[in-house]
Amino acid sequence: MSGKRQSNSDPQAAIAAPRAATQARLSVRPATPLDAQPLSFFFDTALRDDYFLRRGQLDEMLRGKHHTVFVAELDTILVGVAVQTAGTRLVNVLVHPAYRGLGIGRELVRIGGATEVRCKLDMSAGNPRGFYAALGFKPTGQLNSKGNIETLRKVDADERGGAGRGQ
Repeated sequence: MSGKRQSNSDPQAAIAAPRAATQARLSVRPATPLDAQPLSFFFDTALRDDYFLRRGQLDEMLRGKHHTVFVAELDTILVGVAVQTAGTRLVNVLVHPAYRGLGIGRELVRIGGATEVRCKLDMSAGNPRGFYAALGFKPTGQLNSKGNIETLRKVDADERGGAGRGQ
């Protein structure tokens, strides 16, 4: 090989000098009625085992005053959603299985500012208590009538023994 620089159109140049990977940008924003179709597809395909919406329920949540829905996107790809009551009760955080473990769920919870969670204990991916505990939520022992949803409440740093202070 000569000392000449290879052109970008040379396939060997791409192999010899790989480009630095670009990092996808995570954005979390409130959903709008325009998100209904992609959200419906997201629920129906990626989360069929864990989340059920009756006909019209998603539109009610997006247009009504009782819920706030947040969407998480990596660049323009829908990868997660959080449903919260108009107050600070988190009904559900759902992240596409291929994107779990990247901090998307954590960011959805942080943006929403939830102080209480309805934690579904029989998720196909496992029990999410550990996820919520790492975010400072503590079990209350309050279960729904089926025993598969428990209410968790946010614990402040003083109650956790000062964890997170000064960080």
